[in-house]
Amino acid sequence: MELQEAVGTSNLSPYFVRFPALAAMFDAMASMNLEIEMRERKQGAEFRFLNSVKGMPNRGYLRIFFPTDSKCLLFFHKKSSVPYSHDRFSYGGIVIDERSSGRFQEEDILEWIKFLFYGLQPKFRPKTLKKSFPYTVPED
Repeated sequence: MELQEAVGTSNLSPYFVRFPALAAMFDAMASMNLEIEMRERKQGAEFRFLNSVKGMPNRGYLRIFFPTDSKCLLFFHKKSSVPYSHDRFSYGGIVIDERSSGRFQEEDILEWIKFLFYGLQPKFRPKTLKKSFPYTVPED
């Protein structure tokens, strides 16, 4: 699926004005011509890249959701490889506050994309990633 098509029809685009880092992340991914799978989810969306990592399908996911009107949370995780399991293995999250629009730079955003592209490998862990955050991530 084309990224522009996925984002243009998603429930995320109205948030781009309030969260410029989110818009910048999608602009950067579109310029890289990355293949993605994107699904709308409760209070946001979830996506993953369709590339291979070490000969296997990329299992890294990014869940984007909005716990409040002024917060956006990026939740990096892998889904369980056990059939019928709903477990998610958290790699951390990033809280984007509407009031701190200039907090994240292009370098930070490229680190997020690289981390996802390489399947959440620890050596690519973004410096802005927090291991814990005070929000409950909605279940699918």
